[in-house]
Amino acid sequence: MKKAGIIMLTIFLGVAVWYLFVKQYDYQVSFKASTASGSLYYEVLALKSWGVNKENQNITLLDTVLFRNVKQRVAQQNSSFILDWNFKSISDTITKVTVGIVSEQKSIRNRLQVLTGSSDFVDLYKNQMIKFNNKLIDYTNSFKVHINGESVIPEVKYVSAFMKAKRSEKASKMIMANSDLYLDIPKNNIKQQGHPVIKVKYWDVKSDSIQFDFGFPVKNKDSVKTHSIFKYNEQVSQKALKATYYGNYKNSDQAWFALIEYAKRNSIEVEKKPFEIFYNNPMQGGDELQWKAEIFLPIK
Repeated sequence: MKKAGIIMLTIFLGVAVWYLFVKQYDYQVSFKASTASGSLYYEVLALKSWGVNKENQNITLLDTVLFRNVKQRVAQQNSSFILDWNFKSISDTITKVTVGIVSEQKSIRNRLQVLTGSSDFVDLYKNQMIKFNNKLIDYTNSFKVHINGESVIPEVKYVSAFMKAKRSEKASKMIMANSDLYLDIPKNNIKQQGHPVIKVKYWDVKSDSIQFDFGFPVKNKDSVKTHSIFKYNEQVSQKALKATYYGNYKNSDQAWFALIEYAKRNSIEVEKKPFEIFYNNPMQGGDELQWKAEIFLPIK
């Protein structure tokens, strides 16, 4: 009996040492999100504040692994803690999110309070994660992405305006260009033939900035004269991965991330230069989940 007691005490002490001094996080939560890991990565990077006061920009970025991990420091009045976000792809549009938290000053005290179930630290953390997840659910419910698989980008001749912007600014830049194009295309006797398109020419995934054309298909080049606002361009027919997107067009780039995940899962090399075709006119309103776009990611 004495020997068994010594063994049990040794195990208990070993577990206690691990829990208090070795365990990676003071506390950890996991949940699933209905979007691709790349989308979540940028959502977390955009966080500026943590806590009740949203105006208090108390988050500092420490480290990242593209589309997989974000590590942040959150500063409070008398302490600070680390948020360690990890994203694991389950499918093209489902991601498991695991978030660990560790205090930089009060880690052992927090861990003891977790054991006794009397931790204000954990309550605040859980409440913030619930708010983040609820906001994320509302967002992901506002659009749908269906992966079609391998396809072909159609050949398109188009007039367009060239723009540089953050990816998050894509929709506002489209609206600005649209007003100019709608006025100048009829004025120059150019006949629109087909649905509006976007061709991304460059996407810097680290800064999340893009360079792209936004414009309208035309019949041929002969009817287009050199213009200060728009230029004539061509998209050649090209093998690509295709997704069908439904929702507000400001979020159509969410299909980019789903296609990137699909490419990884199927060992397909792609170019991060999406091509989009929009089939509805947002000015006519209606149910946004009925707005349709086809998204293509060129295969190398």
